[in-house]
Amino acid sequence: MKGQNGSLATRLRQVRQTQREHALNSAGTARELVIVAFAVPLVTLLVLTVIVAITLALSGAGFGAFGTALGSAWLSLHQVPLSIGGVGLSTLPMLPTIALVAAVFIYTGPSARLRTTPSDLAALVGAAVGGPLLIMALALAVVLDGSSVLPVNPPNALWAFLATVAVYGGGTVAGIARRDWREWCGRLGIGGARLDDLVVGLRTGALAALMLIGAGAVAVCALLILNWQSVAAVVAEGNRFDGYLGLVVVSLLYLPNVVVDAAAALLGTPVPIGTAIVDVFNPQTGAVPALPILAIVPGAPPIRFLWATALAVPLAIGVWAALRTRHIDLARNVRRVAISAATVAVLMLVATAVAGGSVGELGRAGADAPLAAALAFAWVAVIGVVTALANGLRRETKEARRAAAAAAPAADADDGAGTDDATGAETKAEKPAAAPAEPTPVFYRPDDDAPVIDDLEDLMFVDDLPAD
Repeated sequence: MKGQNGSLATRLRQVRQTQREHALNSAGTARELVIVAFAVPLVTLLVLTVIVAITLALSGAGFGAFGTALGSAWLSLHQVPLSIGGVGLSTLPMLPTIALVAAVFIYTGPSARLRTTPSDLAALVGAAVGGPLLIMALALAVVLDGSSVLPVNPPNALWAFLATVAVYGGGTVAGIARRDWREWCGRLGIGGARLDDLVVGLRTGALAALMLIGAGAVAVCALLILNWQSVAAVVAEGNRFDGYLGLVVVSLLYLPNVVVDAAAALLGTPVPIGTAIVDVFNPQTGAVPALPILAIVPGAPPIRFLWATALAVPLAIGVWAALRTRHIDLARNVRRVAISAATVAVLMLVATAVAGGSVGELGRAGADAPLAAALAFAWVAVIGVVTALANGLRRETKEARRAAAAAAPAADADDGAGTDDATGAETKAEKPAAAPAEPTPVFYRPDDDAPVIDDLEDLMFVDDLPAD
């Protein structure tokens, strides 16, 4: 009877311990989700509060419109179009948004390491999106309430919520995919050669897009040097130190937008900026927004079609991508080319769509996103397919393909050597493989010239050892 009571008490203690551990784990998980939901948004809101306070103090406008200005800053940070005094502004600076997405990506990645089940990962994504959505709703309410103090019209609430989900949800999913992307491919049935082609195509496309944007950055830097007097003249219109500083800071915030537009122009896409048009074939001068970074907009070249030489940049990038995706199998080569071209197109579509928009009464600034994506796809796809066909006709490629075809039947014959041709059953001559013998422990004496003892029992009989 006492034994039964003891075993029952032991089981009860185990149950209570399990319940305590589950409660602690649940509390830790809930606490972690709350931190994920509000850590990045609250830090971002604190930084925006300091920036808005400094801006209002330098401008001497007072703090009566502080709440509305802070809400508008939060909206613009998430690429939500604004209407100020009846003038629409949807070309918003990309640099703060890129920094925000990078912060979400870096912060939520480690939080996903301890989560393996789909429900846990879904809870993490929901928490990362839920906190910012709450702050976005508060920002919309503040802007709506303070529209009489600061002439900011209430933006589209649906667009604001979708932009919030895109920024935080995209950054969180990217942080999780950094660890789990191979597992996701396995669940989708992508493995072996298809997985290799997918990896090569995605990496090549991403690198090609980065090279194209890097070429745009080089072009912007070169134009800044060539048009430095015009840039300095626009900065001088700030009149005071705070005006100079404001123009320079705003130009830096819009620098990624200008770089993306330059990359689109290198592809051959016409890029309107105000009433001016940046085009490698037919550029046109016109009025542009009064920002120093936009003083680099080139005019008509001294020689017609001189700017068309810039098309050598996407040509070189297309050739590089084509050489990187080469394979002896023509089908696999074309598959890699298609994946890389689609990757470049998607990245350019997103970048140009975010970088462009309306600039009030001056019209539009930024390239046509679908056209830029189509041209990026065409440059990589056409050059890649031509290179794939040329590579398939090479004598070295044909020999490598014949060698691979000859090696495949030999490997299949080696795999089926132990099976009967008629039934596929194992042959009688084949014997089951013997289990590997367990290794014998070996012990060594500290001195170098001591004999090796092969068994633990030998250590018990030291009298049998020869004298030193």
